[in-house]
Amino acid sequence: MAVGRELLTGRTVDTNSAWIAARLTDLGAFVARIVTVDDDPAAIAREIAGARERGVALVITTGGLGPTLDDRTLAGVAAALERGLVEHPAALAFVARRYAELAAANAVADPALTPPRRKMACLPEGAEPVDNAVGTAPGVFLLDGTHALLALPGVPAEMRAVFDAALPRLRACLGAPAHVVEREVASGSGDESVITVAVERVMGAVPGVHLKSLATAFAPDCDLRVRITARAATRAEAEARIARAAERLAAELARLS
Repeated sequence: MAVGRELLTGRTVDTNSAWIAARLTDLGAFVARIVTVDDDPAAIAREIAGARERGVALVITTGGLGPTLDDRTLAGVAAALERGLVEHPAALAFVARRYAELAAANAVADPALTPPRRKMACLPEGAEPVDNAVGTAPGVFLLDGTHALLALPGVPAEMRAVFDAALPRLRACLGAPAHVVEREVASGSGDESVITVAVERVMGAVPGVHLKSLATAFAPDCDLRVRITARAATRAEAEARIARAAERLAAELARLS
């Protein structure tokens, strides 16, 4: 879930969600939903509550962790989980250290823990801060039974740093590792309406694979490519599924040509 009015107005392009989705897929997770919401605790809470109702194992948010008035992601998290926001000692120590470092580098004039700065140390009850090696707001990780939530900053460099710092916790809540393998193959056809028939047959015949034709402009020499994605408990099995799907696809396309 990407949080921010600037994303909804198109003033800022959401690159964070694509990066996170790719990382989670590489870890063997299945990303079921990507959504963008306003800086509104009620909207944030609705999405988190809906994810929990659907049995989602992990919710990741980006944005809204800073000191400003519109940084309200954690208020939405707390509302969704019916928990209060409390000042966390370790989070406060982190914020204090970061502003002391910034003051020493003359990046800010005063390292004092002003109310807006202390706000970044107020976490939902039961949550733990995650180190942010780049910015001043800690990430936040919360485990609630079988559901986990990770709140990341919105600045891409900070988001990536906090995600990496939280990786050991994420692996623990994603369950048994899975391997995802992708391969693109040429279809020999420029007509997506023909390819889709072959794709449907392959996915019905080869379990654990997903095929998607990559659309492009019509042209006399167009040769559309098909991306084959396989998931399995081992990389060898995923590779084997890819090979079976590619072979079956070639046969189906030959039959339709």
